[in-house]
Amino acid sequence: MPGSERGGRTALKLLKRRTRTFDIQVQDMTLHVSAGIDVNEESRAAALSFWEQLQAYALRNPEIRTSKRAIDVPNDAPPIVRELVRSARAAGVGPMFSFQGAVTDYVGRFLAGHDHEVTVSCGSDHFVVTRRRQKLTVLRRPDGSSIAVVVQPRREGIGISTATGRGRAPIDGLAIVASSCMLADAAAAGVQAIVPKNGGFRLALTYLRRVPGVVGGLIILGDRIGVAGAVEIAA
Repeated sequence: MPGSERGGRTALKLLKRRTRTFDIQVQDMTLHVSAGIDVNEESRAAALSFWEQLQAYALRNPEIRTSKRAIDVPNDAPPIVRELVRSARAAGVGPMFSFQGAVTDYVGRFLAGHDHEVTVSCGSDHFVVTRRRQKLTVLRRPDGSSIAVVVQPRREGIGISTATGRGRAPIDGLAIVASSCMLADAAAAGVQAIVPKNGGFRLALTYLRRVPGVVGGLIILGDRIGVAGAVEIAA
């Protein structure tokens, strides 16, 4: 009926004006989701299905879950697993560092197929699809102050890792912006490995400029703030 169809479309538009937030639990990971439509159950099913696929392959090839060093991309793996390994390899680290990012990416991409304003956060990872510029706060240790990184609109989504406190590197603030969360995670692990070296602060910024798919990064070390690539800082 024409009237019913018109009413249905209006209802959908009204739904999309309200931001829906919900959490998805995947093993020991909690994904915080914000989207304009209510696809809670569909997102949960997609996340669990992907996790099972990831775990099943990891049982056949444990290196996917345990290797800290870059490995060859397996030909027999599902596409998302090959992307995970490829992203870590591009950053020069092992695939274990990209597991959380891969789950975040997968749910974010699923939602991006249904909505134009999506944020999926899991720990230090953030997958963002937006039509307007947004700010992401990066906390500084030890004083707790913050710096905001501007996230530019990107239809395919953008991956961000704010990996402060991960690893043994004395980094007081870190944000990596990349084409995916799994790549941002891998690059963050690379930075953590480089910073403790002699001249590591400068070397880490140079490293970020050279990783394919990394848009840029912000590194805070004491009073030093370094920016690599196309990353904009806002007050």
